Amino acid sequence: MPVLVISFLAIFQFGFLALIIQTATAAVVEGAREGALDFAGLPVNSNAAADYDPTANDDIIDRIALEMDRFLAVHNIEIRQNGVNDNANRINAFVMVAYNGTTYYRGDYANQAAGCTQQGDPAQAGEVVVTLCFPLVDQSNPSLNKPVPDWLSTFGFSFQTMHFEMTARSVLE
Repeated sequence: MPVLVISFLAIFQFGFLALIIQTATAAVVEGAREGALDFAGLPVNSNAAADYDPTANDDIIDRIALEMDRFLAVHNIEIRQNGVNDNANRINAFVMVAYNGTTYYRGDYANQAAGCTQQGDPAQAGEVVVTLCFPLVDQSNPSLNKPVPDWLSTFGFSFQTMHFEMTARSVLE
């Protein structure tokens, strides 16, 4: 009976993981697609230094982050600066956007920038490269079971130290 219970917990936990990975992958691809659009007259980045909050929605980088945010909200993940316009019941994600050779940031820079790296070749002129990072388990409150439940930690297998990281690129229109 214990083996059966652990097996069922594993099936459900890895099922949640697969859903999160699918949603986050779609968010990164859609973010890169959004960044490739022609936003005539819209500045690339109008945020002040150390302002990583996208909610102003007044520049291209904010638009990319908020488009990704729409997808991630289904699994209680948001691209917000820690403590600024964020929801305590959601985990904060981090986004790096390389746009025409310059890198911009949105989201939880303070907690996740060090562990997040763009994959693949550097962005070329005329490209947008979007990288999304977030922990699989909210380390500040693991009991929330968000975005992935950590049910198997009792049995020595935990997602506590693991994070999602993916990069997508697109050519500017």
